[in-house]
Amino acid sequence: MNIGNSVVLNTLGVPIINSFEHLCEQLSITEQLLYFLTYKNEYCYDEVVIPKKDKTERKLHVPNLSLKVVQRWILKEILEKIFVSEQSMAFVPHKNGLKENAERHKKNIFLLEMDITNFFGTITEQQVYRLFCNIGYNSKVAGILANLCTYNDYLPQGAVTSPYIANLVCYHMDARINGYCSRKDIVYTRYADDLTFSSNNRMLLNKVEKFIKYIVGDEGFVINEKKTRYLSNDVKKTVTGITINDDSIHVDKKFKKDLRSQIYQSIKLKNYGNNSQILGKIAYVNSIEDGFRNKMLKYITDTIAKPELARDQTIVDAFNENKLFSELPDMIFVQASDFPFFSEEDYR
Repeated sequence: MNIGNSVVLNTLGVPIINSFEHLCEQLSITEQLLYFLTYKNEYCYDEVVIPKKDKTERKLHVPNLSLKVVQRWILKEILEKIFVSEQSMAFVPHKNGLKENAERHKKNIFLLEMDITNFFGTITEQQVYRLFCNIGYNSKVAGILANLCTYNDYLPQGAVTSPYIANLVCYHMDARINGYCSRKDIVYTRYADDLTFSSNNRMLLNKVEKFIKYIVGDEGFVINEKKTRYLSNDVKKTVTGITINDDSIHVDKKFKKDLRSQIYQSIKLKNYGNNSQILGKIAYVNSIEDGFRNKMLKYITDTIAKPELARDQTIVDAFNENKLFSELPDMIFVQASDFPFFSEEDYR
């Protein structure tokens, strides 16, 4: 590795790697294992098929544990030390991308949303190789790192490095689009493959669509025409699932209503198999709406005091053994006779 490259790597704060053997030392793995993960990685992925809302399927290629550990090292030690664009909202450490993405557009009346087709699968191994070269690694090391982060010559959806690499590859595209939009007082953000534009001038937004398609195409991507849509205050405006009407942001009311129903049913039916899912949903809403977790604590506290639940000892015992949050009070069993204003018929 020449002195110039070493200076660049030192400036970025990423590891200096000048050979295959040196990378093995950095990763603390054998040369045989690194060779297998690099040049035989077709055996290192499992294909997982996930159904989508539109009844199509999403194919993920999930790396095995060994490759995942190596990719995580590349992500933390190299990739995340390189800045992504200001317009990139998703998969950025210490950034609440969903919330910030909605915040950027909440003050504008009109929205334009566009979607890139096959986002990860469009990014080639050659592009990833050039990325590592641009960071400062020699061609040999850049080739190894690119192999470790790609599958069948493309960026695999399912690899831990793919989202951040995609953000870095899109840096130039984001700069071009934002440069064009900022001159026309249009706000632009990108959440992975979702491009969002907003303005208070509908005509400007209409005119920008054609040129955005040109820039995206020139960068090697394709817009999914079926998912292009315009929104205004006449309808519920959403940005990556978050409602932004009335100059504020909040999670869809139906999502929160369904969440409360799921919590009630888990208590009533003594079925706590979805606790992790419920906790995830509460955390998601709380990340968008400050104080939502406390509202759910109150909702659960009020729910466990309901007579139709509290008079069933098995419900009481199940709740106390499976609390969503440790600070929740114990559910207290109360006999029907302790509710003087209700008859036995009222409970049936």
